[in-house]
Amino acid sequence: MKAYKMIFMISKQMPVFNRNLLLFAICLFTLSALSAIFFQLPAKSGAQVKIPENVATQGRSLTPAGKLIVDAATNLPAVAPLTVDFVRSPDDSGADGKGRFLIAVNSGFGLTFNSKSKAQQTLSVIDTEAKPEPQVVQNVYFPTPNSANIGVTFSAEKDADASFTMFVAGGFENRVWIFKFNPNEKQPISPGNQPDTDLKAGFIDVSAFSDYAPSPYYNRNQSPVYPTGIALSPDNTTLYVANNLGDSLGILQDWKGARKITKVSLKRRGSTQFVYPYDVEILPETIGGKAAKVYVSLWGDARSAVVNPENPAQNLKHIAVERHPTTMILNRDKSKLFVVNSDADSVSVIDTAADRVIEKINVKLAENALGGMTPEGLTLSADEKTLYVANSHVNAVAVVWLWRQWQNLLYMRERGVPVLGFTWYSLIDQVDWDTELREANNRVNPFGLYDMNRKIRPVGEAYKQIIEEYKEISVVPRSEILSVT
Repeated sequence: MKAYKMIFMISKQMPVFNRNLLLFAICLFTLSALSAIFFQLPAKSGAQVKIPENVATQGRSLTPAGKLIVDAATNLPAVAPLTVDFVRSPDDSGADGKGRFLIAVNSGFGLTFNSKSKAQQTLSVIDTEAKPEPQVVQNVYFPTPNSANIGVTFSAEKDADASFTMFVAGGFENRVWIFKFNPNEKQPISPGNQPDTDLKAGFIDVSAFSDYAPSPYYNRNQSPVYPTGIALSPDNTTLYVANNLGDSLGILQDWKGARKITKVSLKRRGSTQFVYPYDVEILPETIGGKAAKVYVSLWGDARSAVVNPENPAQNLKHIAVERHPTTMILNRDKSKLFVVNSDADSVSVIDTAADRVIEKINVKLAENALGGMTPEGLTLSADEKTLYVANSHVNAVAVVWLWRQWQNLLYMRERGVPVLGFTWYSLIDQVDWDTELREANNRVNPFGLYDMNRKIRPVGEAYKQIIEEYKEISVVPRSEILSVT
């Protein structure tokens, strides 16, 4: 401070120009010094940045995971208004012989680009084979009142130009959008558009699924249908649509031609409960290309409806799950249906032969954690040994198989069974393990905590979390003598 006082006293005796020049030099020196200090500070990586604890974390230390996906058009992190689902493209050009692209369905309030923009939901096309890392290669915009709500499905039939038909649930406007998806094009979805421009895609109007005429006093004069989840029959002829405001399943036969419409009420007999259908899954016939059963998650009724497509109105069943069921997936052989219950922090597992719940999986961060994880999405690993569940309100993924085994082990300990270890085999992926090493196929089996390039897998991250949280544990519960640190 004394140095600055002296400079100030000297500057008062200087001409005005010289005084201003001196003050400018002082400011420039100060800024330079501060910049030097700032850039010499050690930078923190994403893994070192700790997220402040909150009620939802239940005392667990959470760190950012993964990387932001870059948009090829801007070379900046991709922006999406609330991604609610990922759908894999139907081609076989991916590294694993499956689809190369992921379509992110972004059904939030919508993006705006300037003061005159309308809010617009989007589809983002992610090229998983882009180098050096996956990136968004196309965005399709749905300016209000257009919308893209949850449901996306593909026809398995490839057209003459190598494209596939893609259907998108149109929500508010009671539409099912129809696009072409060509994995060989730079921008796979056509027609495409730019922000704040009209969407020129064709569509099917499904307003006829409503029992009520449009009213200016409800849903802004749109018939109360609001399609969300959609699915296409194995023979590619019939669309099944979950009508969220219509409390029904819409069946659209011969969508290319006559478009015969059938509406199935999903309410239980004698019930006045609004059921708000959300997602649709099809169980195909063992032989033939038709649907044997259609499952619909009923968000408002804590049930999954089972519809017989041959006699939909008379053979309706309901399976009790838990609060607010949303997304559903079938395993590879279609013997199990996994239903995520977003307001119960759980997943219900349904035996599709008996149509009954055979297991409930808790996906909370801990057994005694408060509610509020809000699981919304789920998927199975390639070997179907691990279930991944996205807990949206805590920005976490529950790795179900591993945590279930660990909780079983803790259950044993609490009952006095000594436990000396908990081992995952193997550390890295195995080679030719599927043939018990009897054949030299050089086939990598992705079962390790790390892949062959020593890159950690999600299950490895989960295993590290278990070690971190339970590193001070006793062989026998509540024993200080037999503790392991």
